Amino acid sequence: DERTAVPARRLAGLLTATARAARRGDSAEEVLWQMWQASGLAQRWAVIAARGGTAGAQADRDLDAVVALFDAAARYADRLPGADGGPAGVLGFCDYLTDQQIPGDSLAARSPQGESVTVATVHAAAGREWSLVAVPGVQEGSWPDLRLRGSLLGVEHLVDTTAGIESTTVSRTAPLLAEERRLLLVAASRARHRLLVTAVRGEDEQPSRFLDELEGTDASTHERPVQPRQRGLILAELVAELRRVCCDPAEDSVRRGSAAAGLAQLAHAGVPGSHPDAWYGLGAPSSDASLRVPGEPVRVSPSLVELVSNCPLRWLLTRHGGEDVRALPAVTGSLVHRLVQAAAAGASDQQLELALAQAWAGVDAGAPWYSRAEQQRVRQMVALFRSWWSASRGELTEVGCEQAFEVQLPPTDTADDPVVQLHGRVDRLERDRHGRPVIVDVKTSKVPVSKEAAQGHSQLAVYQLAAAYGGFAEHGLPTEPGGACIVAVSARNPASVQRDQLPLDPAALGRWHDVVREAARRTAGPEFVAIDSGDCARCPSKIACPLHDSGRQVTQ
Repeated sequence: DERTAVPARRLAGLLTATARAARRGDSAEEVLWQMWQASGLAQRWAVIAARGGTAGAQADRDLDAVVALFDAAARYADRLPGADGGPAGVLGFCDYLTDQQIPGDSLAARSPQGESVTVATVHAAAGREWSLVAVPGVQEGSWPDLRLRGSLLGVEHLVDTTAGIESTTVSRTAPLLAEERRLLLVAASRARHRLLVTAVRGEDEQPSRFLDELEGTDASTHERPVQPRQRGLILAELVAELRRVCCDPAEDSVRRGSAAAGLAQLAHAGVPGSHPDAWYGLGAPSSDASLRVPGEPVRVSPSLVELVSNCPLRWLLTRHGGEDVRALPAVTGSLVHRLVQAAAAGASDQQLELALAQAWAGVDAGAPWYSRAEQQRVRQMVALFRSWWSASRGELTEVGCEQAFEVQLPPTDTADDPVVQLHGRVDRLERDRHGRPVIVDVKTSKVPVSKEAAQGHSQLAVYQLAAAYGGFAEHGLPTEPGGACIVAVSARNPASVQRDQLPLDPAALGRWHDVVREAARRTAGPEFVAIDSGDCARCPSKIACPLHDSGRQVTQ
C-alpha cells in the first residue's frame, strides 16, 4: 500500500540521518538538530501556527515542546560535558529524559534576555516595580476570593478559644477581605507610570468591588464604561469578521461589498477559510445513496441491534471511528473477559495474578496511583466472577466460552426486506437443568442494570433469538431458549451481580425478530436519526451529534 509505504520511507530516512549523526560523534543536541532539519516539520508547523484556531494552537504547543526538548539537551551537555557524544551519549540523554518523574529544569533563576514581560504572582512582585503593570481578571468571586481557608486541625479556632474569644462572634470573612484588598493594593503599587486593571461584565461574571475603591468612586452613582473587544491581529479573525459582514443582511450594502472584495483578495492569495467553497454548511450532501448494496445480505450483531435501536446516528459514528477502542474502559473490559475465561477453565490464583501482571504492563492507565487502583479493581472483578461461577454450578452447566454463532432470519416481505444474517459471539454458553441453552453476558461497566431493564435488554433478547433459530445447534442444544443473564462483575452489591432475562415465548421471539429486521433497515441510510436515549452523557460521538451544541452545524 503506497499510502503506508510513503510515511514508512520518510521515517526510515529520518532514522538513517539521525544514526549517521550519532556515529559521527555529534552531541545529543546536534543529533536532535539533524533530526529536526530532516523532518521538515519546522516550516509546516510554523504555517499552521500562523493560521490560528484549534490546529494553530496545537502547532504552537508542538513547537514549544520541541524548544523544550532542545533546552533539555543543552542542559544535559552543560551538566555532563563530554558525556553526550556518539551513540552512547545519545542513549544516555534518552535515559536522562525517560527517568524523570517530573520535567527537569535549571536550578538557577534565569534573567530575561532583552525586552520582556514579567509574569508573576502578587507575592513574587512584592518589592519590585515596573513602568507598566497589568492586573487582569479582577472579578467578583476570584478577587476577592472569600472562600474560607484554614488548617486541617483547626488551629485558628484553638487560638481564638484559648484567647477567650467566642467563635460565633468572630467574622471569618472580614480578615480574608482585608487580605485580598492588601494584595490588590500591593499589585497596583508596583507601577511607576501606568496601571491597567481589567475585568469582564457578563451574565455569569461581574467586576470586583475593588475596582470602585481603586477609582475612588461610588459604585451606586458611577457607570463604568465597557471597552468592547477588538479584533486581534490574527489572519483567521480577519477572515471571520469579513465573512460575518458579508453574510449579514442587516449590514450596509457598501460594507458588505467591501467585505466580499476583501474575501476575494484573500482567497486569491490562498488564505484558508476565505473562499466560499470551504465554508461549512453551504455545500450540498456529498451523496444520498444507501450504504447497502441492493440484494446483499445485511449482517447484524446483538450489539448493533441495541445501538441502532437506541440511536442510529451513534451507531453510524462509532462504526466509522467515533469510538476510541484503545480507551482504558475498553482495554480493561477485554482483559477481564480473558481472565474470567481462564478462571472458569480452572486457572489458579497465582496463574491469574501472573497473567494480570503481564497484561497490565502494556496498559497505559495514566497516573501510577490510578493504575494501581484500576488493577485492584480488575482483581476484584475476577474474584466476583469466580464467586458467581462457583455458586451457579448447581443450576448451570458450562457448554463453552466465546462461542460464535451465525443464523439467517427469513424476511417478512421478500419484495423489500433484505436477508438478515444474525451473527455474534457470546461470552459464556451454559445449559440449564432442562438442557436448554442459557446465554451469559459478562459486563464490566460501572453502570448497574436493574431487574426491569434486564427483562427488556435487547442484547440478551437477540441472543435468545439466535438460539431459537438454531445458533447453538452444533453443541447439541435445542432451539427452545432457556433464558439469558447479565453477570455484572463490577457490581458493588453481591445481590445485584446476576440479572436474569426469562426465556422468551414464541410471541416475544416474533417481536424481537421484527426489532432485528428494523435495525437492519436503519443501517441502510442515507438518513440516520439522532435520538436522546438517556445515555447521551456517555456517548463518545456527541461532538458530532446535532442534539448537542458542540455537534450542530455552524449554520444552525
